[in-house]
Amino acid sequence: MSGMFDKKTDKIAKKQALTQKEEKERKKRKIVAVTICTVFVLLLSAALVLNSAFIRRALPVVTIDGVNFSTTEFEYFFNIEYMEYMEFAGQFQGMFPVPDAGRALSAQVQNEETGATWADFIAERTLRRMAEMVSLYNAAGEYGFVLSQESLDLIENEVFMRQLEANMHGWPNLNSYLQRMFGFSINEQAYREILNFVMTADSFNMHIRDSFTYTDQQLEAFYAENAESLDVFFYRVLNISADMPFEDDFEDPSDFDAATAQALDDANELASQIAEGITDEESFIIAAGEHSEWLADPAATLRVQMGEALEADLSSWLLDSSREYGDVLVTPSERGATIAYFISRDSNNYRTVTMNQILISRENVDPMGFELGEEDPEYLEAVELARQVASERARVVYELFTAGDTSVEVLIALMDEHSDDTTPEGFYENIALFSYNGTTFRSMRLVAEIEEWIFDESRALGDFEMIETAAFGYHLVIFTGLGEYFSKLMAEDRMRVADHTQWLENLSVGEPQRHGAFILVSM
Repeated sequence: MSGMFDKKTDKIAKKQALTQKEEKERKKRKIVAVTICTVFVLLLSAALVLNSAFIRRALPVVTIDGVNFSTTEFEYFFNIEYMEYMEFAGQFQGMFPVPDAGRALSAQVQNEETGATWADFIAERTLRRMAEMVSLYNAAGEYGFVLSQESLDLIENEVFMRQLEANMHGWPNLNSYLQRMFGFSINEQAYREILNFVMTADSFNMHIRDSFTYTDQQLEAFYAENAESLDVFFYRVLNISADMPFEDDFEDPSDFDAATAQALDDANELASQIAEGITDEESFIIAAGEHSEWLADPAATLRVQMGEALEADLSSWLLDSSREYGDVLVTPSERGATIAYFISRDSNNYRTVTMNQILISRENVDPMGFELGEEDPEYLEAVELARQVASERARVVYELFTAGDTSVEVLIALMDEHSDDTTPEGFYENIALFSYNGTTFRSMRLVAEIEEWIFDESRALGDFEMIETAAFGYHLVIFTGLGEYFSKLMAEDRMRVADHTQWLENLSVGEPQRHGAFILVSM
């Protein structure tokens, strides 16, 4: 009996042992499963936390010379850089490559040799721009520079304009509009902080640029040393194009070369014959018109250039100090020959002028909206109606201005209600003019009708006039005085640019350091 009992007991023991082993395995699997779930939840929670707007605004992803930038801030500058590059490339119509706007930048290769994506390309440009701003920002801090109230007002105005844009485009609030523009974690506070950083860097940069001062003697000496670059040259040019042969018409290359040389010789011979008949400027203009109907307009052959911009094949001749009015040059060119007629060289040693104006704009009527375009009678009627409306407004303004004291203060007081000019107080200063024989060919700031009036030698302080211009409408202009000599302004500008550039080159620019959290950046 005992043997049977022992066998039974053994079976029970084995069964119990097996049960315990299975239980241990189940517990082990359960622990592993719980552990995996826990780790997954923790990782998911970490990912959610790291991608939360708060963390993206707080956690540094880039450091440059001690200045930390969050994901939010980097994405702002990245988006600005991207938009500016696309706008720049768009101006040149295919000359610069652009990414596909419908695909992620990180999914498009920009450099086939290195494998860099468009995201890499824009990010590198962004980091360089940020590093330059940091160098200015840090220098401003060391200098003790603080933003002026005017700069702070500009920041407020920028935020206000963004709010208007948000309202206009139907966004529920400013934050949602900013997030659409610059990244999903930005808000108004972050935007203001970014604007403050940028404004500090830019304002300090302008402060340094404007801080350079020069004496009259320094300006005069600089201009004298650089007169060949800064003087303005007036001359006429007539290009004689050779009747060049086509290479495909020749079996022997030497025959093509001979034909090309003959064509160039013929063009130079024709240019010499034309030059022999030029006795004065009028005869040059007539000869140009006879050579090509496209050159019959006197302005077609006139050149007004600073010395630094002269054509290479004419510069040495024009710069010759012995050059006199009426000198004529015939010189070979790659495509034929050139006839040049020297008029004058101007040293820019004249006073600029200042003025205030009220602008009454004439409504611009688009001829594309009419069946016959500019020839359509209805278009002509619309143009005349627009002129009459502007003319009536101008009459009212003129009567208000001349009803009492015709001073600058009275004109400025009328501006808010009547002027379409957005320039503060309609004030323009240091207006320069290049002129020849009393006829305006080039202006720095103004349209020809105003220049003709304001640069009249008889013009006196306080003179005023209602002037109609073809480009804009009616201008109530008052002459408010003479400005600085233009030659000194040119010299000061060049000296200031050189000194400011040197200051920027001496400024230390740090190397951006990316942190591990950079993976959070959306590009």
